[in-house]
Amino acid sequence: MTPEAQADHRTGTLYGAFAFGTIVLCVFGSFFFSNRFYNPAGMVPLTFVLGALYAALGILSNDVVQCGGPRTALVSYYLVQNTLLTTMIFVSPSRGFFGIIVLPLVSQGIFDLPRRHAILNGAYLLGVNLAVWGLDFGWGAALEAAYNYSASFAFTIAFTIITKRALDSRAREEKLRLEIETAHEKLRAYAAQAEDLATTRERNRVAREIHDGVGHYLTVVKTQLDAAAGLITTRPEHARAAVEKAAKLTGEALDDVRRSVGALRTDTARPPLAEAVKQLAALGEPVPAIAIDGTPRPLAPAVEHALFRAAQEGLTNIRKHARATNAVVRLDFREPSRVRLELADNGVGANGTHGAGFGLTGLRERIELLGGKVESGNRASGGFALSIEVPA
Repeated sequence: MTPEAQADHRTGTLYGAFAFGTIVLCVFGSFFFSNRFYNPAGMVPLTFVLGALYAALGILSNDVVQCGGPRTALVSYYLVQNTLLTTMIFVSPSRGFFGIIVLPLVSQGIFDLPRRHAILNGAYLLGVNLAVWGLDFGWGAALEAAYNYSASFAFTIAFTIITKRALDSRAREEKLRLEIETAHEKLRAYAAQAEDLATTRERNRVAREIHDGVGHYLTVVKTQLDAAAGLITTRPEHARAAVEKAAKLTGEALDDVRRSVGALRTDTARPPLAEAVKQLAALGEPVPAIAIDGTPRPLAPAVEHALFRAAQEGLTNIRKHARATNAVVRLDFREPSRVRLELADNGVGANGTHGAGFGLTGLRERIELLGGKVESGNRASGGFALSIEVPA
């Protein structure tokens, strides 16, 4: 049997046990109230034994079927039960008046068997009953019995089909309820995962903002303060200018923090990208050369923000790690569908620290979210190069 058929079989067990018990008791009870026997009364004990076995197998049918392979055990069960019924009907002293004892097995077949096999099972049992009447009382009596038995068979079949449909409907509703509960559990789990993922992404975004913004300014401020410390005894005026520049940069860093913490969106107060990169380049040493290829054009705020942060990261790495004496920053607007940012220096190149760490990792994440790409590595002529390209 299929899992669905096994479920139907288990569901119909109580109904089947009730039907077997009730019908068998009623049929065998007639022996105590009738003396009209058509076979020797000595057959009554044998009929009782067969009936008891038939009823026991019917009531315990679920356990009996589950003892062996489902298909083999089911076929064996119906063969045994049909054999018992055939024998009882032919040896019963009450002969044809014993026929309704087959109805529980007809009903059970509708629960257990495919439609074609259930029809064959019912037709065989009806045929056995009619054969008893035909052999003992003539085939005219068999035709009359067919009319009478048809009503009881029809009622049993109709009632069983209605019951089975009701049980199937309840089973489907229960299955659907369980599926809905399972789906709700999965949705809750997915929602929790999505919330965790969104939290992680936002944390990464905040980390990138802090690193790209505050990290850049602090690098330049440290450079200016180191210069002031070296000049304070010999060239106090230059030291004072360096301190003033560091103070100005600190104020700009605070503004950047306010923008990031207040909105964590694209910067709306920043000038256009080309101008913003020029201002960024002038904040520390070495001051890179700026090259603009093509005509600058307005970009999507997210693209401008990402390219500005990329320029910050590149310049921070040059000033912090490269030990370069000159550098160049190039913005390329020549392609109408893309913008390219390149930074190059004549420093020591990638030496295990330059071009590594969280900065470039965060930069790649930021650019890849926009559908762009990041390339970096040592230059053949010496130094390090960083290239960013994004759709725009």
